[in-house]
Amino acid sequence: MLRRVTLVVAIFAGLLTFGIAHFKVAEDIKTQSQDLADTKDRLAKSEDAERKSKAEANTAKEEKKKTDELLETTKAKLETETSRANTQENRANRAETELNKTRGDLTEAARDLAAWKALGIPVEQVQNRLAELADTKKTNEVLAATIVGLVRTNVFIQNRLNIYEQPKEGGPPPMPSVIGKVIFVDEKWGFVVLNIGADQGVLERGELLVNRGGKLVAKVRVVKVEAGRCVANVIPEWKQAEVTEGDQVLN
Repeated sequence: MLRRVTLVVAIFAGLLTFGIAHFKVAEDIKTQSQDLADTKDRLAKSEDAERKSKAEANTAKEEKKKTDELLETTKAKLETETSRANTQENRANRAETELNKTRGDLTEAARDLAAWKALGIPVEQVQNRLAELADTKKTNEVLAATIVGLVRTNVFIQNRLNIYEQPKEGGPPPMPSVIGKVIFVDEKWGFVVLNIGADQGVLERGELLVNRGGKLVAKVRVVKVEAGRCVANVIPEWKQAEVTEGDQVLN
């Protein structure tokens, strides 16, 4: 009998223990199920948030791309407008300069007109006198050219006379060491003009060597001396090449 009671108690205790264990397992399963559900919910929310973040990032990229394109377009427009503004400004400056010049010309013309009116000379007479002045200017130019020709002829004749008179007067006069350059050549009449004269010690009938690049070109004989220049005749028998402007002369 005691054994039965003990066995019943043991069975009851076992059942009680099993029930308690089953209850705890059920509670653990319920807790884990809830945790799993919470984890799934959080995961779903996290994935949703990630999708939203990616979508927002893509949207931001698109907006940045559009902004960059708009910025480049704006820069191009700005450069175009700036160039156009500079062009307009330059045109305006030129127009203002021309306007000021025109105003100055008008002022000067008005002043000249007032001066002519003050003289009491009709416009027709002014035109006639201007025409006469132009004719006189042309005549003076012709006379000046004639004078230049006469001077050249005179220099040529004097040069020839000096050539013939040279033996009678002896050798060339002694001169200090001088260095100069040829500043004019008249090939037709055979004389040159040098940039040295009496101030540097050049004398009439003095002779100078013409040098170019260290080589002898010719020898010249001075026929006319001024303060800062002189005229010299090219001696034919000493001529090695044509004398040109810029050649060096020395004695």
